[in-house]
Amino acid sequence: MSLCRIVSSVTLAAMLWLAGSAQAVDKETVLYNFSNSSGGSGPFGGLVMDQSGNMYGATLTGEIFEMSPNGAGGWNFSELTTCGQCEYPVGPLVMDHVGNLYGSDFFGYVFEVSPNGSGGWTPSTVYAFSGGTDGSAPSTVILDNAGNLYGVNASGGSSGVGYVFELSPISGGGWSLTHLHDFDGTDGGGGSAAAGVVGALIMDGSGNLYGTAYSGGNSTTCSSGCGVVFKLTNNAGVWTEAVLYNFDGTHGANPDAPLLMDASGNLYGTTTAGGPADVGVVFETSFHGITPYTRVLYSFTGTGADGAVPLAGLIMDGSGSLYGTTEAGGGSFNCSVGTINGCGTAFKLTRSGIHWKESILHDFKAEGDGGFPGTLISDDSGNLYSDGFVGGLSNIGVVFELSPQTASTGK
Repeated sequence: MSLCRIVSSVTLAAMLWLAGSAQAVDKETVLYNFSNSSGGSGPFGGLVMDQSGNMYGATLTGEIFEMSPNGAGGWNFSELTTCGQCEYPVGPLVMDHVGNLYGSDFFGYVFEVSPNGSGGWTPSTVYAFSGGTDGSAPSTVILDNAGNLYGVNASGGSSGVGYVFELSPISGGGWSLTHLHDFDGTDGGGGSAAAGVVGALIMDGSGNLYGTAYSGGNSTTCSSGCGVVFKLTNNAGVWTEAVLYNFDGTHGANPDAPLLMDASGNLYGTTTAGGPADVGVVFETSFHGITPYTRVLYSFTGTGADGAVPLAGLIMDGSGSLYGTTEAGGGSFNCSVGTINGCGTAFKLTRSGIHWKESILHDFKAEGDGGFPGTLISDDSGNLYSDGFVGGLSNIGVVFELSPQTASTGK
């Protein structure tokens, strides 16, 4: 999602017609309604949950917030801090083992928000990307067990089309930036179309990194390539990239979300475009020996209640079903992304033999229930949580819950 789309979404939100406190027809529960006077506006990207069940997120206006169970079946909202380098977050926050939060924003900052020991929280800048070879469009970051941060920059690098980076803490203070791999276009790239939201990385148990690149690759269907799935292998500090799949448009294009890896090492992800309707797909990359094989599990249609343009990553339950959200679709005319109507959906994909069946868990309408949902997270009971960038009582965003009992049957 580019900045212009984020700004357009805010403008659109202000123009939405809201019928009082009308709720969506299903039983989705709004846990918190944002207002300009409390907690900022425009929660974006999704939430992270700690071991106690508290959830943390960030807003377009730079607020870092916490949602805590109140013991009576409800939730308490707390604004932890506000910081300039936290504005326009590009994805969900990540938390380390001592409770520090890390994230990235559209303007090139990687930031940390830490408990200060006195009940408050203190923000600080981990790294400020300044353009040129170090780029200016970082993804949200991930952490390894040693406290190093990893991400993808959609710009910069030796070829100017992006690179994979590591940020490592320096003894005595500060962080050092290392380019692990510079894309050259044939093996992936960010490109201006991806600036603002860049797919984050994941790391396996051996310390290898996996990700997607929005553009690049060998397909000529897209003007700058349709993007790739890649792996970076770490051999004693030397990183080597392998392209696992080149998107071709027909089977997806322009991936913009992190991958998910199951216990068998299979990878799952989404693309924002491509497929028969050109509004995105869900795909799987599996390995036959060492040979990767990619197939489409589901192609979105953007018609009826079905979603379109999935921007968020997927999660998986214990039965192997996949859950995710889309930025558009859902049947509502209250929102649109480009020429595609709808405020987004939450969906489930269930395996049926070699095929997968989609169910719509919720179609967002921005009439009290939110819209443009972020990445889902789940608790031990199977309840799903995220934020909606627009909608709610003040029409500037919500935190919501979907329980297993609220899922409506889709196709």
